[in-house]
Amino acid sequence: MSDSMLITSATKNEEHPALAAIAKVLSKVAQHEWEIVQPWAEALLIALIRGDSYIIIPRDRLSELRECRVLVGNTGMYSPFILNQQQLFFGRMWQLEQDVATDIYKLSTAAAKFFNESVAEDLKNWFPDQNGNEQRFAAALALVQHFVVINGGPGTGKTTTVAKILALLLKHVWQAPYPPQIALIAPTGKAATHMANALQCALTNLELSPEIFQVLSQLSGQTVHRLLQLRPPLLSGPFNADNPLPVDILIVDESSMLDLSLFRVLLESLKPEVRLILLGDANQLPAVGAGNVLAELSVPTALTPAITKQLNYLLPNFSMPPSHEEAGIAAHIATLTHSYRFDPTKGIGALATACINGDDSLALTAIESFPQLHLQQYSFLDLCEKIYQLQLAWWQAVTTNNIQAVFSHLTDIIVLSVRRADAKEFNRLYCRYLGHQLQLDTESWFMGMPILITQNDYNIGLYNGDIGVILPDADNHQFLLAYFADGQSYRKVALSRLPQHEPAFAITVHKSQGSEYEQVWLLAPQSEASVDDPLFNRALMYTALTRARNQFTFCGTARQLTQAIKNNERRRSGLRSALKKLFQQQSQLSLF
Repeated sequence: MSDSMLITSATKNEEHPALAAIAKVLSKVAQHEWEIVQPWAEALLIALIRGDSYIIIPRDRLSELRECRVLVGNTGMYSPFILNQQQLFFGRMWQLEQDVATDIYKLSTAAAKFFNESVAEDLKNWFPDQNGNEQRFAAALALVQHFVVINGGPGTGKTTTVAKILALLLKHVWQAPYPPQIALIAPTGKAATHMANALQCALTNLELSPEIFQVLSQLSGQTVHRLLQLRPPLLSGPFNADNPLPVDILIVDESSMLDLSLFRVLLESLKPEVRLILLGDANQLPAVGAGNVLAELSVPTALTPAITKQLNYLLPNFSMPPSHEEAGIAAHIATLTHSYRFDPTKGIGALATACINGDDSLALTAIESFPQLHLQQYSFLDLCEKIYQLQLAWWQAVTTNNIQAVFSHLTDIIVLSVRRADAKEFNRLYCRYLGHQLQLDTESWFMGMPILITQNDYNIGLYNGDIGVILPDADNHQFLLAYFADGQSYRKVALSRLPQHEPAFAITVHKSQGSEYEQVWLLAPQSEASVDDPLFNRALMYTALTRARNQFTFCGTARQLTQAIKNNERRRSGLRSALKKLFQQQSQLSLF
């Protein structure tokens, strides 16, 4: 949607709720200027909901905004609005991106580390096969620099690579008796747990010293909020530049889910000498909040001559990316493309490749060609019956109160939706259907009901994104409890103590990030008005598809599928430009 369309749309619909509060202040500061700025302010508010950092001002309207010298400032000024060429920002959003860029720049320009020959030998031995070249390069890059982004799709070995990076750092950097403080975090508890479990599995395949294995085997995942001890609604916590987080190595998984506000709080809490590694898939959905952090950072790799020299030492006879003095943030990016999970020419891999490339024709061909892929319209009632038949093993485990079996089937199948209203409606109808099939009262909690935690509760130890199951108390079958996986065991929580939650037979694609399921059923937008839903785009389609391990069903029309794949509208963000400017300034200073 163009910015002029945003303004037109705003005038036709109800006023944005924040506009009145802004107007109350700014109209008193500069009444005439506010009359000029007001429609652009509302367009900015609408754009923020969409996740954009700025809007584009038509050239023929720039002069009137430049005359608003009280409310609209140039870059580097403290004004309610910032005009950067044709880009109009809220002053707060402009400063937010500048702060994030500055913190990343500082980490990126920390002194690089030099290693001896034993590191090169370990890199050769720990990444022996040809398909591991990308992983070996990513590991070497992370060893010599304090800030690295490892971008890659599902099954490309991001977690395995990180496990080896941590082991190499412990072996070659922290050789003192005091190991570094390491933290594994993700935006949701579900994603953090998944990363920690994957890392522990990767460790079993490495030949490590007992000391290194002991340190790494004790690592567990947690949410960003929990690590930083953040309290809503202001994301305030005890850590800052004067009282930094006592962490030496920080691994952040599912970084595509980080919005600008949370990422700034995280960066401002770190020690200057920390090693920060971001993991994620830049093709996935961006965060719910404003910004597009991972995608903005994930540029094609290019190295500075200094980094190239170090990597040539660590990776002899390796074909290096291009090298030039002004590589900037590109010198900190490693992209993994070889998937060990999906063949890019078959099944889910073929459809994911078509989706990334925006090839709707190839996508439809893939669906017609491979039995793992399906496209079919279902009414919700028909879908309820279909899902129930596919969940018979789950309900058998529930009936026998076999907790381990219940959780083993928890990731067998999931219904995903584009819109929250569709997930809510399917959950309502499916619960009603289950009431008839199982002779249960499903108006409230009932045994076998999966739930998704939607609010952090630090006292209970449950976090946004955690999945639990309602089951009878093992000691008293008359009482229901919520069970949550806790390592190899399960913890019980009284229903009265549960934080905000919702049924999870169906969840939105956003809430599925960081999870994997054997089968994924994706609901296209259901209402007539949503046929051309702009929210149903390539990133959402790709994210839903890659949650599936073995089977993917699109519950909609071929038209909806192709429109989603063609819709590749990206969020507007000034982060990449801000970083580029900082690196260019440093490059110019180095000439003098």
